[in-house]
Amino acid sequence: PLFGYRTRFWSFLLKLAKDQPSWTLPAQPGPSTGPFHWDNRPLTVPELLRLQSFDADWIVEGGHREQVRQVGNATPPRLAEVMSRAIATTYFGMSYKGQRLHHYIARAESVPEPSPVKPVPVEYLKLEGDHADHPGTGKGPSPRSCCDAIALGAMA
Repeated sequence: PLFGYRTRFWSFLLKLAKDQPSWTLPAQPGPSTGPFHWDNRPLTVPELLRLQSFDADWIVEGGHREQVRQVGNATPPRLAEVMSRAIATTYFGMSYKGQRLHHYIARAESVPEPSPVKPVPVEYLKLEGDHADHPGTGKGPSPRSCCDAIALGAMA
């Protein structure tokens, strides 16, 4: 509730897990918008490209912000290949049995061990529980009301 889960302000909490799929990459993230690397740093453009299944030698033009926008807006090549194969199989009778995807990314031979999960500090436990889904874009708490509530000590 403090950060307005599923509001426009909650995405700064997103961090990649070492053994789980990535969160969706935003096309126009702010300076504090995730997902972040598990080492608490922004992802580099090459890391964003690999998460989208682009080949490692892919180059994106423009400044950093423009590059991030392009990667976030892009259709992942692997998804495009899977969809196009399904269409070709369904409508044209083509077969791809035994053929590896061109945009196949081999799983790493060793995945880093997940970091141990730290317990939630006691003062935040009162926020645990089920909460209503966010009602929709722009209908969450305003940043001003959250800041005022924090300043008044009404929120943890």
